[in-house]
Amino acid sequence: MDPEALRAVSGRITALEEQRDPERRSLFVDGEFVLGLHLETILRCRLKVGQDVDGEALWQAYALDLEKQAWEAGLRLLAAAPRTRRELARRLGRTYPPETVERVVARLADAGWLDDRAFAANYVRSHPDFGARRLLADLARKGVDRAVAAAVVQEERGEEEAVEQARAVAAARLRRMGQVDRLTAGRRLAGYLARRGFGPEAVRAALEPLLRDLPAPAVPGRSGLRTAPRGAGWRRKPGAALYGGEESDA
Repeated sequence: MDPEALRAVSGRITALEEQRDPERRSLFVDGEFVLGLHLETILRCRLKVGQDVDGEALWQAYALDLEKQAWEAGLRLLAAAPRTRRELARRLGRTYPPETVERVVARLADAGWLDDRAFAANYVRSHPDFGARRLLADLARKGVDRAVAAAVVQEERGEEEAVEQARAVAAARLRRMGQVDRLTAGRRLAGYLARRGFGPEAVRAALEPLLRDLPAPAVPGRSGLRTAPRGAGWRRKPGAALYGGEESDA
């Protein structure tokens, strides 16, 4: 719809004809089709056959009708999946003008249908195998304010809980590895946890009890291979990386 063309219309409403959708009507001015409107919009704007209208009144009716359409589209999107304000605005922006999207997003938030903090909390709870770093990165990418995301992650995952969560994720992974020595398991698990956003301290605290009873790696000796001392292998040396190189998740 061309705003300037609509604002230039002036005359008398000569018909309000039913469209294929029984809740919408085609509005005619002086016998010419001008635009389609929902019945609710027509009632709210008090439009009726025989009424004299100008372009400004028609433009206001059109803007109100667009907002109604965007509101309903927003509700359908939120019913299909939780979304942040930015995600919803991006989706609605494909169809509706920015000013309409801005008003609808604000209305949905005021009505409680759109809550970035609640979205962040649900996201954290539904991804128990992700560490804080991964969660913060994902939430930022989805449009949650960084301060809000950090507060939610801290509330949902205290430091002790982060270690316990990392340990549970690592234990499940370790069970799938089969027979591995302490060095191999430590390197693979540290990389696995790091890629899921767990910090170095949480990784170290989580892995220590899991690796304690694993067999030490065999190391070369004068008479062939020998077993490394208990505790050797996966621990890092000062200044060294936490784990040696990238390991695949397979």
